[in-house]
Amino acid sequence: MLLRHAKSDWKKPDTADIDRPISDKGKKAACKIAHWFGEQNIWPDLVWVSPAKRAQQTLKRLNLPKDIPVETQDALYMADRTQLLALLAKIPDGFERVLLIGHNPGFEDLIHFLIGDPKEDGTKLLPTAALAQMVLGHNWQHLSAGDGRLSHITRPKDIARPCKEKDAPAS
Repeated sequence: MLLRHAKSDWKKPDTADIDRPISDKGKKAACKIAHWFGEQNIWPDLVWVSPAKRAQQTLKRLNLPKDIPVETQDALYMADRTQLLALLAKIPDGFERVLLIGHNPGFEDLIHFLIGDPKEDGTKLLPTAALAQMVLGHNWQHLSAGDGRLSHITRPKDIARPCKEKDAPAS
């Protein structure tokens, strides 16, 4: 599973990219994705998250069960497809459902690569706080072009349940 961080706040343009927080809109979107996880009862076995503040805040708002191992992976920050594949190859055996929380354009490029789609139509697969679920045909160490199938993309705008600030954990 690939989850793009929630919408970031640009109110302070001089804030370093890695330190930019999520916006109020991003908080509500992350809350919707959190509700989706709970309603679907689909939990990851392992979570790797970018060190960027907006990714960390997105993770916190998911309110995942405490027994799921979570690790900050510096390599996720602004990683390209090649770096993401190298990171995926490091996932230990035994983990079947892994959630990465990070950034575009790397996530979209990885999806297109794994599903064997050349990305020619210019459509945006992962707006902020969107979750892509993929089924992969090989183990983590041997992923290559066309090894995956995109099973579903969940976007906050497609989740009808409204989220209020009190619904989500504080950042």
